[in-house]
Amino acid sequence: MSEDELRPEDIDVYRRLLEAPSAADAATGGPGPGTELSAESVNRLLAHRLLQEDGPHRYEAVSPSLAAAELTASLQVQVHRLMRRIDTARRDLRPLGPLYEEHQRRRQADTTTELLADGEAVRERLADLSLRVQHSVLTAHPTLGSGPTLRAALDLDRDLLDRGVVYRTVLPHTARRQREALAHVRHLGDLGAQVRTAVVIPGRMILLDSAYALVPAGKDGGGALFRDPAVVGFLELIFEHIWDHAKPVDGAGYAADVFEDIELTILRHLERGRSDEFMSRRLGISTRTLRRYLAGICEKLDVDTRFQLGMAAARLDLFGDGDDPDSTG
Repeated sequence: MSEDELRPEDIDVYRRLLEAPSAADAATGGPGPGTELSAESVNRLLAHRLLQEDGPHRYEAVSPSLAAAELTASLQVQVHRLMRRIDTARRDLRPLGPLYEEHQRRRQADTTTELLADGEAVRERLADLSLRVQHSVLTAHPTLGSGPTLRAALDLDRDLLDRGVVYRTVLPHTARRQREALAHVRHLGDLGAQVRTAVVIPGRMILLDSAYALVPAGKDGGGALFRDPAVVGFLELIFEHIWDHAKPVDGAGYAADVFEDIELTILRHLERGRSDEFMSRRLGISTRTLRRYLAGICEKLDVDTRFQLGMAAARLDLFGDGDDPDSTG
């Protein structure tokens, strides 16, 4: 607690002065234990404009509303002054925006790929591009970010959807079992986005207006922004393949077909001798969660070991046509 902050004993002195202003004599000048503390309380109340002098060592309690108005009057003047400065700065700088954008277009005209050094550069570039999007946004995310990251992304997404942009996104099935991620998915749906989930998403991609494609690059969360129509078109084909094999989110979290997708993918990984670490990384879940899935599959098929599990799966033709579990289908 700072020296200027009101304390419980200050409130007690204020209450006494409300009831009997003459009590100020004992509070500030009289002898006895606690005199110094009472005097400090009166000084703090004076500093907060909650008391006014009513004679030597006599004070009268003041309305907190009046005290607040007196304390903040000068601050409000400063706020109005700052707001005028902000408006002036924006007005003066606004004509320079088109000049800067034209310079950026000329500077980037010689290349169809722009490398972004780190996550901050990616976020800034996406925020800039989002302002220009007119038709569509397609995104695929193998993992989800933290709560603050999701909330920041939602602000951009809300602006896009408010402008009538078609927004489709594919997230991993595991987003359905994370409370914050599921809330994010539902919020996107409420805003008008189309959201699906897939058991495996091979890589992150963000496609804007069929003109820009952003994919990860580098070690520090950086990215590569492509403008080459051939590259962007190819990535759109990949997205549409992921989208066609993904399942819509109806708000209910995990459904039976989602569990089936995950379980069949685990079985196909087992058939190929993949380790627990590999499988959990591909599915975006912890090894502990993976082992719970394995235990559930063993219970369904009434087996005890992974070898027996593989035999039972083959006998029941659960491997199907042998699709690669690393694919998005």
